[in-house]
Amino acid sequence: MPYAAYPRTMSGYGFLRQPRWLALGFLVLLVVPSFVLLSRWQLSRLDERRHANAVVESNAQRAPVVVDSVMTPGAPTSSIGDAQTWRPVTATGHYDAARQVLVRKRPFEGANGFWVATPLVTSSGSVLVVNRGWIAASGGAGAVQDVPPPPSGTVTVVGRVRPSEQAPPSQPTDLPAGQVTDLDVALVGGGTDVYPGYVDLLSSDPAQAAGLTALPLPDLSEGPHLSYAVQWVFFAVVAVAGFLLLIRREREYAVGDVTTESEPATRTDVA
Repeated sequence: MPYAAYPRTMSGYGFLRQPRWLALGFLVLLVVPSFVLLSRWQLSRLDERRHANAVVESNAQRAPVVVDSVMTPGAPTSSIGDAQTWRPVTATGHYDAARQVLVRKRPFEGANGFWVATPLVTSSGSVLVVNRGWIAASGGAGAVQDVPPPPSGTVTVVGRVRPSEQAPPSQPTDLPAGQVTDLDVALVGGGTDVYPGYVDLLSSDPAQAAGLTALPLPDLSEGPHLSYAVQWVFFAVVAVAGFLLLIRREREYAVGDVTTESEPATRTDVA
């Protein structure tokens, strides 16, 4: 950079007082803490993922127990926590097919589809919402879906407990009949004597009709959170190192120009 851009009073690191350098320094001070916070957020997501995986591994393989030993009918949905989620339970009753609903926009293995949620009225009169499985969507958004019917008569089911979803105060008015946006046990089960969580069906006696895909356990990998956390730290280091490198190069230009200007011209005597 030509010396004319740097008066003698601006030699060394004096150029850092220029507006463009102040702006660049402010930008670095802004982005570096942001990158660090993003890295910490990814690490917190990793901790959450590890905790969720531990709950699945701890609860999903336990022997089935009667549903009333895990959930209490009429209890708030907030009562379903780590101790209950993914626990296998068993219940006996009859399906209320008239209240069966399809839960929209539930993709599975790359295909769009529905969950089939059917209330099971237990022998005690309480209602357990059973997610009987997944079906692929057919036709347009308003098309009537071909849903295998639930078994009739007395049925014994085994399923894994899942926390209720929370539906909005009112469902969209343009939904086809029998479809909902969320598997909210209060919305599907009706009444007040409903278990606070639903179950993903594992087995049924008698068996249900073919055509429903049982829902598998979630992926137990840790996901990309650790690599993302490392990347954000790397970006922070690059930002600082790049800024310092620019300062060093700019100072070399400034000092070099000042030195060149101050050196006397060399005379060459010709004999």
